[in-house]
Amino acid sequence: MTGNSIEAMVGGEKRTFAAMELPRPFLEWQSEARMRMFKAMTQGGAGQVRVQPAHLPVLATWDAGDGAGDFPVNLSTRGMGILPKADKLAHYTSSLERARAESAGRPIQETLPARLRAMEAFYVNVDNFDTRLLGGLDIFEGQTAKNMEHNPRVALLYTGEAPKYPSFQFNAVVEKVLPGNPHYQFLLAARELFATDAFHVHQDRYPFGYICKIVEIKDKTPFAHAASRSRPAGHPGGPPGGLDGK
Repeated sequence: MTGNSIEAMVGGEKRTFAAMELPRPFLEWQSEARMRMFKAMTQGGAGQVRVQPAHLPVLATWDAGDGAGDFPVNLSTRGMGILPKADKLAHYTSSLERARAESAGRPIQETLPARLRAMEAFYVNVDNFDTRLLGGLDIFEGQTAKNMEHNPRVALLYTGEAPKYPSFQFNAVVEKVLPGNPHYQFLLAARELFATDAFHVHQDRYPFGYICKIVEIKDKTPFAHAASRSRPAGHPGGPPGGLDGK
């Protein structure tokens, strides 16, 4: 990513996309949802986590192979996280790694408050967030990983809780990141900090990570549909809002 543009190879051809920033309502939802989850864990332990819509969007990739058939779209639910701004990345990575190291060898319930404080320090303030990136770790090296190798264009669909049901589609270009990459190290530190808690399926390895560079945004949050009511900005029939609302 250079400035406001993103270059990617698609079908053997270099393509250039305009970078976009994640909308403020989405970032605020991410912060609020995580802080509610951390509060529930503080009060009742990690077993209180039942669902994580702010963390688990549906990821769509496209099979470019000859055997794709009539339905080349592959869907998977993926753990995706907010990433720190570039000038804060090393600080928060070190903070999470330190919290994990200090918890090593101790009962997980005993260390939970300190581990939660380390995560809360990042998620409490949206000004910590990189507004152009989302990131995740690959575990299975399955169809999703294969598809992203051939076609780096992906789509993410987030759908949140009642009563607002925040919902966003982010179309993005994926960049693979390997161990040692600063973004990979942050994603690994965030995952490993809670790797053995009840809400995670424990994994032994994460071969690579990926960062999603946002190039298109569609606000899919529902609203009251009535002819007599004004429609909010960004929704069909409403005033322009920078989001397409479909």
